[in-house]
Amino acid sequence: MSAHPFSISFQIRAFQMSIQLLLISFLIVVVSSAKTVNLKNRVVAAVNCGGPDALGAYGIEYSADTSEDGVSSDHGMQYSFNNAEVDDMEIYQTERWSKESFSYDVPISEDGEYVIILKFSEVYFQKAGEKIFNIRINSHLAVKNLDIFDAAGGRGFAHDVYIPVVIKGSSISVSGHSREYKGKVIIELSKGPHDNPKLNGYAILRGTVEDLPSPPEKFIVEDHFPEDFDIYEDDATEDSFKPQIIRGDEPDEEEMYSAPSAAGTENPFEKETMNIWLPLVAILIVVIPMIYVIQMKNQGTRKD
Repeated sequence: MSAHPFSISFQIRAFQMSIQLLLISFLIVVVSSAKTVNLKNRVVAAVNCGGPDALGAYGIEYSADTSEDGVSSDHGMQYSFNNAEVDDMEIYQTERWSKESFSYDVPISEDGEYVIILKFSEVYFQKAGEKIFNIRINSHLAVKNLDIFDAAGGRGFAHDVYIPVVIKGSSISVSGHSREYKGKVIIELSKGPHDNPKLNGYAILRGTVEDLPSPPEKFIVEDHFPEDFDIYEDDATEDSFKPQIIRGDEPDEEEMYSAPSAAGTENPFEKETMNIWLPLVAILIVVIPMIYVIQMKNQGTRKD
């Protein structure tokens, strides 16, 4: 006995509907999870350098800057920093800079893994090589020859530096290099070969680099201009001033070290909203097509 043509037709339509619902549900899960990343409860300290209290991306609350070192500035108010999260724009618009090295001291009493996020933007210089300085964490040279203009991709763009540290008793491991620890994480913006050191904002979070959202991507001029359009002609920075993240006080070609999480340790930045959506997705995929098939069968029976 051959299948009723109408029966075959509504079975095909039901299958197509199931596929469409599956794709829609998948997009809902992805978009919802991306929007609900919240790092607020992982923050140990965060400061909007040179500026007031501010709420940044991922729920990070930045305190007003109370430092009296150097000079505070809001020269970056004219830029929108399109390569960074919109909610972080206010952080990149203000800064603290000094003609000499300066630092921020952050008391941390608990042992554990942390990530120091340093936020930068170039809002003054118009080419690479004009501002180059170093970053030290508890006297360890963590980043050598940082050129914000070069790292961010130009003026008006953002650049973040992630530095993993592990605190254990009286020692702190900075990118795998051990230093003495006396209860404070010391973030030093160290005078370099050109101009003055600066910082737009910082945050110290519990966890590891692998658990964090990606930092702003470098703006690439070639993606927006023809190949023969050289906007920065003859302004190349010398190789000796390329920023380096290093392990010791001398340049090292090894990558930045990130201490692995202990076995069984909960991911501090795991997206918890996934568990909320999965049951709903299952219901949409299974129940709705079944209802549709039943309705179509009832209509076919009445027609027969």
